[in-house]
Amino acid sequence: MAFMQNLAPSVLSGVAGLAQALVGAPAWVVVACLALSLGLGALQVVFPQESTDRLSWWRYRWAYLVRRKELRNAWALERRQTRVRQQSRRHSSG
Repeated sequence: MAFMQNLAPSVLSGVAGLAQALVGAPAWVVVACLALSLGLGALQVVFPQESTDRLSWWRYRWAYLVRRKELRNAWALERRQTRVRQQSRRHSSG
C-alpha cells in the first residue's frame, strides 16, 4: 500500500500555482477550482489520516449515523401515529 502524504500543505501552497495557471479563464472556473482545492485541504485536516485511532473514529462515526437514523425513523413513526389518531378522533366525533 502506498504511503499517503499529508495533502493539506501541498494543496494550500498549490493554490497560488493553480490561480496563475488559470489566468485568462472565466472567473467561475477559477473560483470553482480554488474552492475545490481548498475544500480538499480542509477535508484532509478535519478527518484523521495517519492516526492510530482512525478505525475507531470511523466506527464511532458510523455508530452515530446509525443512531441518528434510528431516532429520525422513530420520530417519523411517532408523528405518523399521532396524525392517524388525530384524524380518527375527528372522523369519530364528526
